[in-house]
Amino acid sequence: MKSYGIFYVLAFVSDLARSKAFYRDKIGCKLSTDEPRVAGLALGDGYLVLHVDERDPKQRVYGGGMTVALKVEDAAAEHERLTKLRVPVSKLIDQPWGERNFTFTDPDGYVWLVAQSRGLS
Repeated sequence: MKSYGIFYVLAFVSDLARSKAFYRDKIGCKLSTDEPRVAGLALGDGYLVLHVDERDPKQRVYGGGMTVALKVEDAAAEHERLTKLRVPVSKLIDQPWGERNFTFTDPDGYVWLVAQSRGLS
């Protein structure tokens, strides 16, 4: 199988309007699909699908099992931007494998990684 990157990320959300506003207004996604139970947002070459969570409460698992990494040109600048918007972010870390990254958590508890490739010296 030839890989072309992430096709889309599907996230079940408890409040569609709140999540659309968060990803559009704070993260910078462009709303391109807006339906009563689902919204699609473009972010660079990627795509995020938000779906109202109608699953049985016993099947709901937020923030576990998967991490999506967003590639940015300047992790420090993005960290500062999100901090100013009062998005809870982790400490900015220079990883030994040549990546500068941090995490943030969305309104439903999904953890996202924001990363900049810095290369190894």
